[in-house]
Amino acid sequence: MLRRGRGRRSGRRCRGRVTVTVAAAVALAVIAIVALVGAVWRIRGPMRSDIGLGAAVSAIVVEAESGETLYEHYAERRIPPASLTKLMIVLLAVEAVERGQASMVDSVTVSEHAASMGGSQVWLGAGERYTLGQLLESVMIASANDSAVAVAEHLAGSERQFVARMMNRASELGMGNTHIVNATGLPAEQDDGDGFTTASDMARLAREALGHQTILEWSRTRSKVFRSRPLFIMYNTNPLLGTYPRCDGLKTGHTKAAGYHLVATASEDGVRLVAVIMHAGSDEARTTGCARLLDYGFEVLRARNTAKSTTKPTTMQPTTR
Repeated sequence: MLRRGRGRRSGRRCRGRVTVTVAAAVALAVIAIVALVGAVWRIRGPMRSDIGLGAAVSAIVVEAESGETLYEHYAERRIPPASLTKLMIVLLAVEAVERGQASMVDSVTVSEHAASMGGSQVWLGAGERYTLGQLLESVMIASANDSAVAVAEHLAGSERQFVARMMNRASELGMGNTHIVNATGLPAEQDDGDGFTTASDMARLAREALGHQTILEWSRTRSKVFRSRPLFIMYNTNPLLGTYPRCDGLKTGHTKAAGYHLVATASEDGVRLVAVIMHAGSDEARTTGCARLLDYGFEVLRARNTAKSTTKPTTMQPTTR
C-alpha cells in the first residue's frame, strides 16, 4: 500500500514536471514570437506611405548595389527628363572609352549646331576644339547643353544617331518608360515628339553610372575652371553637395515643363543609396525632398541592422531529470 502511495505521489511529481516543462516551452515560444514581431516592426516600422513630398512629385530611393526599393512615390509617372538625359550621354561615352572606341584625349571640334544650344552651357564657339574628357566634365559639373551635343556628334556622327544609341542602351537597362529625343533634355522640336522618363528608370540609369568611378568623380566636383581666357569657372548644379554630408553626386535637371529634378547619391557605413526626385516645384523643394529620401532610406537600413543585431534565434534545450 505504501509503495502504491509513493507511486501515486511520484506520478503527480512527474506530471508536475511535465506541466512546468510545457509551460516553459510555451513561454519560450511566446518570447520568440514577440521578438520576431518586434524585429519585423523594426524593419518595416519606418516604412510609410508618405514622407511629405507632395502629390505632384515623383520619387524613389534605392540601395545602389542590389537595386532594392526602400521607398517610392509615383515612381512610374512619365515626366520630361530635362538634363537627367545627360547621365546617359556620359555613361555611353565612358563605356566607349573603356572599350577602346574613344579616348578622353580625343580632340572634339565644336559644330555650329552644338554651339547654338541654349540653356545651361559653357559657351563653346563653333570651330573650337576641346578634349572629350573636358567636355564630359562640363556635362556633369555644369550640365552644359553645348558640350552634350558636341560629345554626341563626336561619338556617333550626329546627334540623331547618338540618340538612337541612347535608346538602345536604355532598353538594355530595362528603362521601359523612357523615350529620349535629343542629347540635352531640352524641349524637343515639334516633329520629334515628347521625351519622357520616370524616377524608377532614372534610378536604374544612376546605378549603372555609379559603376564607373570617373562619373562619380566628375559629379562630386563642386567647381572647376573650364577655360582661362576668357576665364570661365564651372559650378556644380547639385544643391546637396556640401549641404548633405554624405552626398557625393550625381545630376540635376530642370525645364518649365519638367519641373525640378535631382538624382543624388550618398553612402553610409559602406552602403550607397540613390535617390531620385522629379517634378518638384522649386529648387528648394527638390533639395529638401531628396534629402528626406536619403534620410529615410538610411533610417530604414539602420532599423534593419538593429533588428538583425538584437534578434537571435532561441534554442530550446531538452529538460533532463
